[in-house]
Amino acid sequence: MNSHQAVLLIGFGGPTSPEEVRPFLESVIQGTKIPKARFQEVLKHYEAVGAVSPYNAATFKQKQALECWLEGQGLNLPVFVGFRHSKPSFKDVFLSLKEKKIENVIGFVLSPLRSYASFDKYLARLEEGKKEAGAASISLSYTDSFYNDPLFIETQAARVEEVLNPLSQEERSKVFLLFSAHSIPEEMSRESGYAEQFIETVALVSKRLGIKNGGFAYQSRSGDPRDLWLSPDIKEAIAAMDRGKFQTVVLVPAGFSSENAEILYDLDIEARQKAESFGFRYLRAAAAADHPKFIEMMGRAILCASR
Repeated sequence: MNSHQAVLLIGFGGPTSPEEVRPFLESVIQGTKIPKARFQEVLKHYEAVGAVSPYNAATFKQKQALECWLEGQGLNLPVFVGFRHSKPSFKDVFLSLKEKKIENVIGFVLSPLRSYASFDKYLARLEEGKKEAGAASISLSYTDSFYNDPLFIETQAARVEEVLNPLSQEERSKVFLLFSAHSIPEEMSRESGYAEQFIETVALVSKRLGIKNGGFAYQSRSGDPRDLWLSPDIKEAIAAMDRGKFQTVVLVPAGFSSENAEILYDLDIEARQKAESFGFRYLRAAAAADHPKFIEMMGRAILCASR
């Protein structure tokens, strides 16, 4: 690798202060048909979780951990961070890359599952950012998808085990493992294989854990109510659980790489309330975040893309 090469972690972004919430959400819904009532509803969601998102801080922890991993491989490869809906923006990061005289960038999109909304739209926005920064000469390539990467599966399984380990064998036998991902329109999923990717992730993690009592569901629907979106909703899946067989539901946010406001609200508030209303104990696995195996996976994907 040469001194003019760098890595770019590409993420959704989130508000880091109450003042950023409204402009952040306005950026998210730009060009979409979101009912005004839904916008106001989501504003209240952010208020309920403290009006900030842990996403940006989590991404910068990933950056630091990845730089350490790369250094451990004898590579002096700088890692930058850019967000689609918050600072540093894609324009900001390309201005920084220009200043550092970077010529080649390996992009790592932090979404485990790929679709137009979770991958292709990022690529389009990145090209816009390059143009706005006058950085057309910087080449940009991307790592492969990782929803079924063995190290990602190992990370997800390890996060679940962190929750299950304190439980007795009797308690574990009455656990229902419920995986979640962001819902998207069914048509978008058909075009990208998004739902199939998610189902494969769920199957691989469940097999590694040796757990057969589980399922999957979707969260955070926010689009045009006339469109068909992936289902079941997470609350519907909890309501359908067998109360005679299970005592605990463990939520696994496998469709997300880092903690974010959607996880905090949709799972830790709404799903928890639904679970407890049916008499279930609610537990949640952490997102992949900066787990060593996930960082290793990122690093190996970058090395592969650089060849």
